[in-house]
Amino acid sequence: MSNVYFKPVDSISPNQTQIDQVKELYPEISPVEEGDLVAIKIHPGEHGNTTHIHPAIVRAVVDMVKDEGGIPFVVDTTVLYNGMRFNAADALWTASVNGFTQESMNAPVIIGDGLMGDESVTVEINGEELKQTTVASAIAKADSMIVLSHVKGHPATGFGGAVKNLGMGCLDKDGKTDCHEVGIPTIEPEKCVGCETCIDMCAWGALKMEDGKAVVDTELCKGEGFCVESCPEGAIVPPENFTEGLQKRIGEASIATINSLSGKIGYINWIFDLTLGCDCFGFYTPSFSKDVGILASKDPVAIDMASIDLINSKMEEHGSKSSMKDVWGVDPKIQVDAAEKIGAGSEGYTLKK
Repeated sequence: MSNVYFKPVDSISPNQTQIDQVKELYPEISPVEEGDLVAIKIHPGEHGNTTHIHPAIVRAVVDMVKDEGGIPFVVDTTVLYNGMRFNAADALWTASVNGFTQESMNAPVIIGDGLMGDESVTVEINGEELKQTTVASAIAKADSMIVLSHVKGHPATGFGGAVKNLGMGCLDKDGKTDCHEVGIPTIEPEKCVGCETCIDMCAWGALKMEDGKAVVDTELCKGEGFCVESCPEGAIVPPENFTEGLQKRIGEASIATINSLSGKIGYINWIFDLTLGCDCFGFYTPSFSKDVGILASKDPVAIDMASIDLINSKMEEHGSKSSMKDVWGVDPKIQVDAAEKIGAGSEGYTLKK
């Protein structure tokens, strides 16, 4: 059983702000030793996203790391889809626009997998789905890490929290491809009208026109699914078991990041603005549940399991959909199960308020 520390939303007051709560939780989960280079893993949100975790929360963590004698840097990685985080230059620009700067957080912002997302360390994991994967070099070479995760929904994984931040957010482009390649789609030609929207959206040139219809080049496709969402006719279809395969790989890949840092990682899950979509969505998506609060743990599996349980309880209490599984029709526990199975942590937890 792992300890999960909890500050519920109804405990917030003028004398107990979110920043105050993070400051109280942090000592319970800090792995930092004096002199450590400390990665503070965030998701700064895509350009146009407004519901990502706030820079003020990150600043509070940075200051506490410095108080412990650590040398903090704020880090994220590039993405597979065609957006404003595809390369390091755009990613840093986006982070700055969304408020994540050295001035606001008192620490430098680094794109952990380099200019084009190909700087990484290969880690053997010997999972059922993945035998190895590639962790962003700036993360793998850090001494310790604090993972700050905005918990939210996701159309392909049902849920994003600490495990997904480890098993997707900490990987370079090759590592992300390892997870997504189970999602290489097919085209239903009878639905395709040849509008070429998908071709403009694909960052990899994997969609082409033949005889007035789109076709997928499976050698170039990364399986990230941006084209599926972009098709106005619903002609692009992912494999039937895509969501299950993706989640299993994310869960397994989480151990690569953990092992890279010898387990010296603390986790904070920020469960506010429970949006339908990931922070990779460059637009606002509505919340599917009331706010829950802030969780902290040394165990990524336990903190995610507690997050799911508390969200489900909150949804039932307020008469919305009965569980997170109902939001997208995707069971978010698959990734947590896979992470536990490979040794990333334990689903058993003790909630401490």
